[in-house]
Amino acid sequence: MNGTGQSVLWGVALSLFIGGLGFPVPENPLLIGGGYAISQGISDPILSLPLWFLAILTGDTMLFCIVRWLFTMPLLKKYILKMVGAKRFEMYQKAFLVHGGWTLFFARFTFGIRAAAYVAAGAAYYPWARFLAVDGISVAIQLFLFVSLGYYAGDRVSWAQATGQTIALLLSGAVVVSIASSWIATRFIRHLTSKEQD
Repeated sequence: MNGTGQSVLWGVALSLFIGGLGFPVPENPLLIGGGYAISQGISDPILSLPLWFLAILTGDTMLFCIVRWLFTMPLLKKYILKMVGAKRFEMYQKAFLVHGGWTLFFARFTFGIRAAAYVAAGAAYYPWARFLAVDGISVAIQLFLFVSLGYYAGDRVSWAQATGQTIALLLSGAVVVSIASSWIATRFIRHLTSKEQD
């Protein structure tokens, strides 16, 4: 793998790890870009896919662990609630009481409120083994879907010159898919929460 391939491999991995920690990094467009890089032979799938999977899972797990630890301290707990938003946090915590696994699963595909769900999981002391199992499965599905999208989109535009128009098309597709998956996941989580409140 050349220097460009190494840059793509580690650049995507680092960005995904930071996103897993709760920072506002859009993972789906990154994975689509990674799929495109694989289709063009820039990045090696044997190295890329396991590394990107571990990058997301490690970031998610670290966020979960840190929150579990911080919620043992009253002052820090109060600060986190203020930062995340008490209403949003309460909504996810209620959902976790009965539908923890599904809430965690669908939050994976919901950009913007994913971190709040993971914070709620840590604060609710969601079981370790279940967290790793549910998050591992959801990350694997996310990786497969969005890397495949980038890979096959890359194949279809490979004859065309790599122009700004092609890049804009790929990014537009990423945005549409991200918004659609986010909308579906948000509606499902709200349905679970309202069902529990009833």
